[in-house]
Amino acid sequence: MSWFDQVPQFLLALVLLFIPGLAVAVAARLEGLRIFALAPGISVSIVAISAVAAPFLGLSWSLLPVLGTTAVMTGLALAASFLVARKSNKVGARHSGRPQWSVLAVSAVSVILAAVLVSRRLIKAIGQPESFSQTFDNVFHLNAIRYILDTGSGSSLTLNAMTGASSYPAAWHDLVSLLVSVGGGGIPASVNVVNIVLAALVWPLGCIYLAQAIWGNRPAICISAGVLSAAFGAFPISLLDFGVLYPNFLAVALLPLVVGISVEVLGLSPAPIRSRFIGVLVLLAVLPGLSLAHPSAAMAWIAMMTPAAAYVYVRLVARTLASSRGRRGALNLAALVAVLVGTVMVVRLLWNLVRPPAEAAFWPPVETTGQAIGEVIASSAIGRPVGWAVLALTLIGIYVTIRSRRQLWWLGTYAVVGFLFVVVSSFPADQFRMYWTGIWYNDPPRLAALLPLVTIPLASRGAVCIWDLFFKSSVRGMEALQRKRLARPEGAATDRAGVRQVATYSTVAGLLMVLALGAATQRANVRQAQDAMAGSYRLAADSPLVSQDELKLIDRLPNEVPKDAVLVGNPWNGSSLAYALADRKLIQLHILSAVPEGTAALLNGPTPAKDDPATCPAVRKLNIDYILDFGHREVHGRDNGYKGLDNLIASGLATLEDSEGEAKLYKLHLCDS
Repeated sequence: MSWFDQVPQFLLALVLLFIPGLAVAVAARLEGLRIFALAPGISVSIVAISAVAAPFLGLSWSLLPVLGTTAVMTGLALAASFLVARKSNKVGARHSGRPQWSVLAVSAVSVILAAVLVSRRLIKAIGQPESFSQTFDNVFHLNAIRYILDTGSGSSLTLNAMTGASSYPAAWHDLVSLLVSVGGGGIPASVNVVNIVLAALVWPLGCIYLAQAIWGNRPAICISAGVLSAAFGAFPISLLDFGVLYPNFLAVALLPLVVGISVEVLGLSPAPIRSRFIGVLVLLAVLPGLSLAHPSAAMAWIAMMTPAAAYVYVRLVARTLASSRGRRGALNLAALVAVLVGTVMVVRLLWNLVRPPAEAAFWPPVETTGQAIGEVIASSAIGRPVGWAVLALTLIGIYVTIRSRRQLWWLGTYAVVGFLFVVVSSFPADQFRMYWTGIWYNDPPRLAALLPLVTIPLASRGAVCIWDLFFKSSVRGMEALQRKRLARPEGAATDRAGVRQVATYSTVAGLLMVLALGAATQRANVRQAQDAMAGSYRLAADSPLVSQDELKLIDRLPNEVPKDAVLVGNPWNGSSLAYALADRKLIQLHILSAVPEGTAALLNGPTPAKDDPATCPAVRKLNIDYILDFGHREVHGRDNGYKGLDNLIASGLATLEDSEGEAKLYKLHLCDS
């Protein structure tokens, strides 16, 4: 199978990620890049909400609930935009701020450039379309997709029933399961297609939109933000390697667009949205998708927006004190204080509640505080090589921001994320660290993935500063020629030629600068991340999760094991992936799944008798008929025992049905009666 064969799947993934959101965005009368940048966030919300609602409506998981939710949200967006237009007495009239087609064109070029830079690295790292990450968490993620297809439910409220646990954010799994069911592709290939679209299109679009929301719609902002979105090993590559953290990956890919619309809603953007009311509704429309992708991203959004919200709040209080007097002023001030107190209480409540159990947040610090601070500034988090070009542009961007005193609040956002990373990476594993970073499992790579988001706008501002310095003389010359042409019409032809020459020079020089920026940022930092990811996606004789021989045996299971039969195996050695890859179920579908009642003896002994009364009821109920034996080579290099399987085979209670190298399939002879 080649990547070219996946073109229909890529197109279908684009439809799933963009069309529902585009329908709502157009109905809301959003303009310019916002329509396309916000569409994936709205689409993910539609998909995730539909999956939760479908079981309550008696519907199986399919495109039908998605289409229904899309229709409802589009209708609400139409009604809201109509009310806004009616209130402003402009029903049927276009907004005065017409889309800047030149900016849209440059944004499109920027996204295409970023898509090429990101997708080529991911395709090289993944290898073949059907390759899959040979990592611990991928057992859950791939099997969860199959579980959704089998049960007809993609609800975040029920997905984790697969492992015997409670709810789990299922937005990513819902997207991939839709692609599998509609497009007919295999699960691993569909996973890779969705991830590449998210990394190569959704993420750069969001980064460009965020940079525009902070600095304005200059073409140089668009181009630099697009190129820089592909300049970090920490994201998107890292989260497709470490873990693998697919739900967290989706959430971080959506964060730039959520932060971008938040900046506009707060009134901090130099290119404000047409209607603040519509902006609030759009923000409310994208937050469910962010939260159901991964709740930690919603908490990251709160942390990142705190400096901006504080800046707006202080400015509002100052205006209230300056403009209001007497009883009315006191009431206004009291209302603002009440809003602050209420907000702090809600945020603190969420900060304490939206976090995993303490025992799951066990990751230790990995470096010194000095190293962590250096990695924040140098864009080299988690031991990556220093991104020298990004480092220089970031420092210039910080300097220009401070000197111009424009958008200083973004430095606060940068400091907040930097603080969280420094705490998780270097502070002692105590209650202070648990309070601030336990939301992210005290896991440095999860917070490292947020650093590119806050760095890109600053580095983009630095790139534009260099552009302005480099082309200042050219721009002044062009302006002088234009003034000359207006003053001396008789020399217009000569002056127009001069203007064309300067414009041509500027265009060529601009292209060279873009190429230079791309070359300077596509170096060791991202190359190392690509190489690390490639190692975890390679299929070999000694792959840590599923080897070449084991995969060959899994591929034969549909012809050898009845569809309703259940297998037993050691989940740590990858055998549980037979569910995702061959649609044959095991008693444990994830490494951390609960062991079904009455089956512990099969896994750990003592060896049951052929008609053991303590074991046979469970064997018959679950229809356990086979053992899938992949030995004791486990994903983390340990041996967790499971000697009961060895004993069943040694005692003659299982006979060999098929084998490929050391991988074996046995027919179990228990409870035959």
